[in-house]
Amino acid sequence: MAIIKDMQSKFGISLSYHRITAFNINYVVKKAVICVASYLSKEARANQSAPIEEIDIEIPTSDFTQFQNTNPIEQGYLWLKENVVGFDDSIDDFEVVEPQVNAPSETENPI
Repeated sequence: MAIIKDMQSKFGISLSYHRITAFNINYVVKKAVICVASYLSKEARANQSAPIEEIDIEIPTSDFTQFQNTNPIEQGYLWLKENVVGFDDSIDDFEVVEPQVNAPSETENPI
């Protein structure tokens, strides 16, 4: 999943494809951090380009309970759209865009 929304990077570059690449949740101290990677476009992501910008967004302690007993990634996208300026009115992209991993051929020797 990802979010499609035209936004400006801190470098003034227009980025349109944003996805959560990491989610750190600490149940003891009730702290959660979302890492969002932003790409020039969906096509750039599909072509395995590196993100232009990556930011960590700390979830306020008051919102921590929203991430309990749920899929934190799915809840993270919902939280971003409801709480972070710029992600409102964005489009959800449910298509999985992951780099192709080539399986080793039968002629390759295992290490």
